[in-house]
Amino acid sequence: MASAPRHIDDIGGYIYFSNNTKGHSGKPVKIHTRLFVDLFCALDPSTNEGQMIIRDIENLRAKLSTDSLPTPAMGPIDPPRMGAGHKQRLDALRRAQRGMAEQQHMQRERTLVTQSVRVYYHINQNPGDAAPTVYISEVQIQHKRSSNAGGLYDYVSRGRGAKKLQATTNTSLNNRDVFISGATDILSDAIEEAMQVTNNPSPALFYCPSQTANDLHIGKQSRLGGDTQKLVNDLGEILNDNQRNKVAWFVKGEGAGLLSHALDKVTGALDGHSFKFDNARTQLPKLLEKLNQRKAQVSGEFLNYFQDKQALLAIVSQKQQLLEQLDALPAGSGYDKITRRYLTERISALTDNPSANQVTGQQQNLRGAASTFVGALQATHKAV
Repeated sequence: MASAPRHIDDIGGYIYFSNNTKGHSGKPVKIHTRLFVDLFCALDPSTNEGQMIIRDIENLRAKLSTDSLPTPAMGPIDPPRMGAGHKQRLDALRRAQRGMAEQQHMQRERTLVTQSVRVYYHINQNPGDAAPTVYISEVQIQHKRSSNAGGLYDYVSRGRGAKKLQATTNTSLNNRDVFISGATDILSDAIEEAMQVTNNPSPALFYCPSQTANDLHIGKQSRLGGDTQKLVNDLGEILNDNQRNKVAWFVKGEGAGLLSHALDKVTGALDGHSFKFDNARTQLPKLLEKLNQRKAQVSGEFLNYFQDKQALLAIVSQKQQLLEQLDALPAGSGYDKITRRYLTERISALTDNPSANQVTGQQQNLRGAASTFVGALQATHKAV
């Protein structure tokens, strides 16, 4: 079997993207089934926006520019006099050089960027492919950009008891409640939710603008764009600056994914930090493992779910690993034992949801199936 692109270890998981990309007209396009859950959440084929995204992806072509590749005349120069055997060896070297350049050129990662979507792909020709084929390894749906920048916001006194929320560089958060928002269009909506969730009239806010949802997924670990990476760096710096402080963190939606990346930048303990999550949209087992490694406080009713499709799929798709990580957390006492048992029972009950299991099961069901990726999206959206 041909080797997969350098960051894909499962070439057998690729299927045709749609009926329009099965190879006729010289444009075969395949996509990996591991992307199904994230694209199910982000793309509804029945909407105009969904159709636009599908058409953008279908316009990918497996055409290669050969201008930069060696020509048969390139390579070792023919000497003025040479024997037939020497000429055959030189020609063989030239053919090998051309073949190596073509292989490297084919498997170079490419990017398609439109107003609606960013697609990362390689061109390859694996066994069974009649022609060079587009292999999609990642799809990022582009969300509308928020007008406010992401980062840390806090209330600043304006005199006579008045306070105004504004961006701050003061990262000292000792004995503070801090809300990490989900991907949110409007800053004022995020701070209103922060006050409600923390039950505090003036919490600190780490604001995640709507475009952070481009990069933070619940299935395949996605690469981060520049804006999201800056937020990760800023949050990691805040966590490090407050390692010895007591901080209560309240985390919503995509904010959990941002936190998970930021924890990679924290080497010390966070034993004075407590964390509670509402509708966390991330790879929950990895997040809990990182918090446990840093001795953070995750106790009581710390993981809440409120009728959110992506949060439910995050739980269902990683049920067993999630339960294992819950068991690995430090054993509580008293009320914490009761809430831990309740949380385990609730996760087990949520994972019995037939509709959610139908979505998460597609990653495996589609392997080797005749159905296309778009066909499966359409059928699943209608069924659930």
